[in-house]
Amino acid sequence: MRRKATSMMFVFLVAILATAIAAQAETLAWNAVTTYTDGTSIGSATVTYQPYWTTDSTLATGLTALGSSSTATTATFNIDTVGLPRGSIIYFTCKATVNGTASALATALSWNVPTKAPAAPSNLRMN
Repeated sequence: MRRKATSMMFVFLVAILATAIAAQAETLAWNAVTTYTDGTSIGSATVTYQPYWTTDSTLATGLTALGSSSTATTATFNIDTVGLPRGSIIYFTCKATVNGTASALATALSWNVPTKAPAAPSNLRMN
């Protein structure tokens, strides 16, 4: 009975993971920052990036962090988990930080958030 309960718990966790994976993961990407505003090379300094989203096309209000700051030049996210309003136009931006100094925000990228999420996988089973 205990083994069956453990197996059922495993199937339940797989179902949760499969639903999360199917819940529409998207990836935002940008070019690495390699120079300062005056054109000189950043060299080997560590650059971190913080992506944001907002419904404000001017990027003046409502910036919401899309994950946490990192050295990666991509951010993968789940539309529903981060709270993107389905059926709306949102705007992505990003800033870079080197040695504690942040850049200006990148030019906005508009995106139409899909109105529907894909259906969850069905008929999960252990083979």
